[in-house]
Amino acid sequence: MEDQANALLRQGIQHAEGGDVGQALESFAEALVLVPGNPVVHYNRGLVFQKAGRREEALNDYRVATGEDPNFTEAWINQAYTLVCLGRFDEAFGAADRAIQLQGNSPSAWLAKGNALKGMHALGQAADAFVQGLQVSPEHRELKTSLANTKRELGQVDEAISMLREIVGQFPDFAEAQRDLAHALLLSGDYLEGWKQNRWRWQTSSLIGGERHQTVPEWTGQTLTGKRILLWDEQGFGDAIQFVRFVPWVAESGAEVVLEVQPQLVKLFQTVNGVGNVIARGDALPQVDYQVSLLDLGDVFRTDSFAVPNEVPYLLVEPIAYDKARPRVGLSWAGNPNHDNDRNRSVTFDLIRTWLDLDGIDFFNLQFCGRAKEASEERRLQSIPTKPDDFLATAEFVASLDLVITIDSAMAHLAGALGKPVWVLLPYAPDWRWMLSREHSHWYPSAALFRQS
Repeated sequence: MEDQANALLRQGIQHAEGGDVGQALESFAEALVLVPGNPVVHYNRGLVFQKAGRREEALNDYRVATGEDPNFTEAWINQAYTLVCLGRFDEAFGAADRAIQLQGNSPSAWLAKGNALKGMHALGQAADAFVQGLQVSPEHRELKTSLANTKRELGQVDEAISMLREIVGQFPDFAEAQRDLAHALLLSGDYLEGWKQNRWRWQTSSLIGGERHQTVPEWTGQTLTGKRILLWDEQGFGDAIQFVRFVPWVAESGAEVVLEVQPQLVKLFQTVNGVGNVIARGDALPQVDYQVSLLDLGDVFRTDSFAVPNEVPYLLVEPIAYDKARPRVGLSWAGNPNHDNDRNRSVTFDLIRTWLDLDGIDFFNLQFCGRAKEASEERRLQSIPTKPDDFLATAEFVASLDLVITIDSAMAHLAGALGKPVWVLLPYAPDWRWMLSREHSHWYPSAALFRQS
């Protein structure tokens, strides 16, 4: 029976290595019928679940593995990684610490501990964990990169850039480090090198294979007179809203501009000057001569940090008419929970609830994700008459406000692109586009930046 279970285990591992998740899980399930609770089988099934993004199931298998074998270091390590992905950082710290107690010379255990500490907002302690890991394994590229990124988040940007240059020099194909160098350069204001460096993003594990329209020649600055060009969005709504500002420059180069974006943005982006046609992702496209991602236009135009096109509004909508007897203020306190940095940028509604005590102001709920329900019973915060998937209607409402107060989310970009006064609440370690120390944004002249101390 044990031999048969081992054969099924090997079979499952082979299926997993070949990318056949279904067959791998079936083999592991059959093995567990023969050897119930076997920690090695549970561990390997956990790896498959983890790779498939089924984190709760992965966590369950890792916990069974460590329950059956409390000295199973790799199961503790992967349990910690999964808990970090689930945002359960205290538990992740405990699992990583247990792995270190069992095997203090494991760089992966120190990496997991550092990542858990970052999630707990203990950046200094996280840096110490990465340093201790590097004492065990001085050439571990993930530990080096994690330490560099933590230095950046601590505000030590020059040191982070220096470290990342050393890492990409040693590991030139390490796309994540190349991308992280780009973000550090952009954060420091070195846009010219940062734009070029940021093209490495397409080689990272999270974006590889995501480039669209690669059978069409990429526009890198060729003459556009009489040509038709496709500009396409990527990543989040905020990125698209920020970079659609470049469309008039492309149109002024003589091109007919076709814009391909997420369906929720189609009607809104039809208001941008210079756009010939706006098409939802997945819809049929006309024949075009060139294509380029919106996010690469900064590189094509060689745009430095002091020369970004920042005339607002560039989203040209008609505000909804309201009786403005009292100031109207919109509030947004949370972004997409799947965003890599959401744990740092979003706040709880309770943190801003006291603002509603201010007399003589009408407050409106601009929160669209699931976090909106935090304020569902707050009568002093009025709902807005638009649907979450209609950015044009939302923009028309936002244009009627006197002020927007928001965290770093698509709402910050929408208000800024409309030229509305907007107060952006930034975490201690901000996204690159807000740079460091500045009280105002060179992307959005109407924005005031409030930074976490």
